[in-house]
Amino acid sequence: MRIAGLPPAMQQGLLAALTKAGEDFTTAVKAAETRAGAVLPAPAPPTAQPATSVEMLVALAAAEPPVERRRKMAEATNRGLALLERLHAELLAGGLEPELVEELVEWSESFQAPENPELAALASEIEVRVRVELAKHELRV
Repeated sequence: MRIAGLPPAMQQGLLAALTKAGEDFTTAVKAAETRAGAVLPAPAPPTAQPATSVEMLVALAAAEPPVERRRKMAEATNRGLALLERLHAELLAGGLEPELVEELVEWSESFQAPENPELAALASEIEVRVRVELAKHELRV
């Protein structure tokens, strides 16, 4: 651990105390060993550790958990809704950027219905609305 912002005098005092405490501990352990006449037992061999290889980490990263999959589907659906809201705001302002229409076309082409039935129903309503807006602007999807 590093503590910053201490005055130099206090740093020197703390370092000296740490060194003295370390020496006192080492001396106490050696004294206890000689008095007891025993040597500390050797540390136990390490137990079996789980294998953490790069291959395992890559496999875990590739296996997309259901929660992550649902989150990505919800984000994709939310993106379509956000694009519709931007379209609505721009139409109310009296202009329409071609980039926004292109984004709507891309979203509509890449749209995949989510597996979750409730989210799929909501997403399909958003997709229908996107297609209606694109049809209004005479674009085919």
